[in-house]
Amino acid sequence: MITAQDIRERTFERARINGYDPASVDDFLDQLAEEVAASQKENSVLKQKMKVLVDKIEEYRGNEEALNLALLSAQKLAVQIEKEAKDRAAAMIADADRQVKERLGSIEEETEKSKQNLADAKAATAKYFDAVRALCNGQLAQLDKIIGNYVEEAPAEKPAEEESAAPEADALDDLAAHLGLESTQPFSL
Repeated sequence: MITAQDIRERTFERARINGYDPASVDDFLDQLAEEVAASQKENSVLKQKMKVLVDKIEEYRGNEEALNLALLSAQKLAVQIEKEAKDRAAAMIADADRQVKERLGSIEEETEKSKQNLADAKAATAKYFDAVRALCNGQLAQLDKIIGNYVEEAPAEKPAEEESAAPEADALDDLAAHLGLESTQPFSL
């Protein structure tokens, strides 16, 4: 390929009449024309390639912008989804806490009611046993009177009646022990 330096350094033989040899000049010009034509063709091809590359670069820049926008949108969406998930989780936890507190409150109320019912049942049971004990004591007092009158009339039969009264008293003691109460025998026959 001919360079600009080659053109500057090129010398032509002098013609006989103070001129250049036309054949040498023509040869050089032909060669120069071929080189220039090749250069122009190569330049044209390179310009087309450069245009294609510039178009590709622009396309890539456009794609890069689209990808950047898509990435930014994805990041925003990810942040939004994460925030919504955290909000839902917080709401679910708050709801669960509220339900637990409500249930705990109702359980405490039920426990208090059950304790009160138990206390009432114990009081009613104690009152009932006190009434039964009073009734039994009254009956025993009546029996003591009857036995006292009977003993005055028939002293020989007293030991047999005392023996029959003791199993009844023992049965009352067993019943009281089973129910967790004190002995029902505050007296002896």
